[in-house]
Amino acid sequence: MNARVKTPDTVAWHLQGNWAPVLDEIDAGPLTVTGEIPRELVGDYVRAGMNPRSGHSDHWFAGTGMLHSVRLADGQAHYRNRFVRTPYYDGDLTLMGGMFDPAASPANTNIIRHAGHMLALEETHLPWAVDSDLNTLGAHTFGGVLNSSMTAHPRQCPVTGELLFFGYQLAKAPYLTYYRVDAAGVMVEAEPIDLPNPVMMHDWNVTRNHVVFMDLPVVFDLKAAMRGEPPLAFRREAGARLGVMKRNGAGGQVRWFEINPCYVFHPVNAYEEGDTIVIHVCRQEHAMAGGFENLYGGEATTGRLWRWTIDLAKGTAKEEQIDDVAADFPRVNDSLVGLKARFGYTASLNAKAPSLTLGQYLYKYDLGSGARITRDFGASSRLGEPIFVAREGATAEDEGWVMALSHDEATDESRLTILNAQDFNGAPAATITMPRRIPYGAHGNWMPT
Repeated sequence: MNARVKTPDTVAWHLQGNWAPVLDEIDAGPLTVTGEIPRELVGDYVRAGMNPRSGHSDHWFAGTGMLHSVRLADGQAHYRNRFVRTPYYDGDLTLMGGMFDPAASPANTNIIRHAGHMLALEETHLPWAVDSDLNTLGAHTFGGVLNSSMTAHPRQCPVTGELLFFGYQLAKAPYLTYYRVDAAGVMVEAEPIDLPNPVMMHDWNVTRNHVVFMDLPVVFDLKAAMRGEPPLAFRREAGARLGVMKRNGAGGQVRWFEINPCYVFHPVNAYEEGDTIVIHVCRQEHAMAGGFENLYGGEATTGRLWRWTIDLAKGTAKEEQIDDVAADFPRVNDSLVGLKARFGYTASLNAKAPSLTLGQYLYKYDLGSGARITRDFGASSRLGEPIFVAREGATAEDEGWVMALSHDEATDESRLTILNAQDFNGAPAATITMPRRIPYGAHGNWMPT
């Protein structure tokens, strides 16, 4: 397995504490539950994360993908975790080691389901299909059409059932390509988009009729890499733009709107209102200012809630900060992705920490007023991405539950908490104790059955 030995004073932050990987795969349950799991919740909460199987990786992004699943049914919970067995796993690769093989994905960032396929995602490679028991099935190419990267943040349209996504590449043009897949899983559109620079475009925005690309200045520089300098870095002089394109049949025609240089890992949601497009984002002043190794570090590199308003008639983009607390990993009710949603849910970050550090709070935002409800889990708790699950037959946007994985740094115990979204600060509906610690990871979803 090419294990690497690190002395304690050289262990990177993403390999310490609960960032460190777990190296075995287990099945366990029924799990200990405090409270009562709502009987309406039948399905799987599945989350992806970086989990280097050798115990070492050169960068947080470089860890082999592991999926963690909590299956809920009949008021009980069962846990399962599995590596995603791609060529990246087989070779125990680094990011550079898998860079030129589209199939060599770490598959470590997100997990979605569309048209009957569960896809484990990472943004510079092909998606990988897994089954409901987390067994790896193979690279997914949409019938042989996709042969390069797919973002880890596609959007499924709640109106049409389409899956919308993009792929970026750093080594050659086109640096960006837009894709549209119909509700049955058939690729119906692929459009190259002209960009002046190869940029790391981690996420994007969709509305009912448009997509909005974020051309932000985390730029790839091959010459710098050849000089031994960071290949990806924040380069303010490259500028920042929002690119608006029609979702269907636009032929790659994009209208660009300049904004102040910044970085956004994750938007909250976007929607159209007349001639305007409104986007809520977790905006940070910069990212990777010291190069690729320094993803986060201090106030300027943690997200805050902002609103961007693009006026298509006037050709302008307005930028407004909504809140000043550090927050990221945002979600809305999935039935309102690309439509006007009132509520957004985020996890807190520690803006004082020298590296990415999750916080003890979850936030529920009223996106219209900017009002925030803060849910405090206690000083030793670290919360991950909050996922909203709607109650069947709900008549209100927030009628349902918020699920989030947490880890208690004091007890080394991981939990899945289920909150009543309409009683955000009330007693949890259920707290499920995991049979082992679950390392901090990235994104996940609820897969109802």
